Amino acid sequence: MPLWFLLASQLTVGAIWGSFVAAMCSRWPTGKSVATGRSHCDNCGYQIAAYDLVPIASYIVLKGKCRHCGGRIGLLALATELTAAVIGAVAVLLLPPEQGIAAAVFGWLLLPLIMLDYQHLWLPNRLVLLLAVMGVLAGPMLTPDIAWTDRATGVLAGFLSLEMVRQAFKFFRKHDGMGAGDPKLFGALGIWLGWQALPMTLLIASAIGLTVVASLHVIANHQRDALPFGSFLGVAAFAVVLMGG
Repeated sequence: MPLWFLLASQLTVGAIWGSFVAAMCSRWPTGKSVATGRSHCDNCGYQIAAYDLVPIASYIVLKGKCRHCGGRIGLLALATELTAAVIGAVAVLLLPPEQGIAAAVFGWLLLPLIMLDYQHLWLPNRLVLLLAVMGVLAGPMLTPDIAWTDRATGVLAGFLSLEMVRQAFKFFRKHDGMGAGDPKLFGALGIWLGWQALPMTLLIASAIGLTVVASLHVIANHQRDALPFGSFLGVAAFAVVLMGG
């Protein structure tokens, strides 16, 4: 398969997936259906026609404005589409074709988890389970040298390590310091990556968290009460994959 064709395919699929993820992350937390319901303008409520929902292209053609009322269209959907497209492109550019496709799937599945945790401190069990199931199916494509025993160990080590930290914090401080979804996500990552990559993933995630905290404090003089550690884990895991595990 020519690289140009694979790259074009990944960009296209990524943009389409990003459009779906943007809608999902917008609707799901408010209780709206993800699978049904027409997209509408946030300013005037006008239902957006199908030809105005082409990922990336529609935003450019409409110059970021609603065709009906001329109101500005938020950048989040465009950013999500671009991010998903970049995930697909970078994966096949940096890795061999089969691994690149699997890495793109891995990144695409992580994207809604990263967004939902960052925006709402929420890691839906259904998405974490989907990530785990796809790890069983596509994990061997992504990390072919990892044995199934190492993947099983990764599930247990990933989940139990963070769950023990979570429970210890709760025991000593009398309140939750980590969400219940973080250990589940770390366990699901263990299926994809094996236990060997989990320490590096945790190290990078912690470094990202410290950087975010420092940036918020120094640049904006602001400190979040809770940090989306699941988001940091997702970004770190994809970075580890791109670095070759």
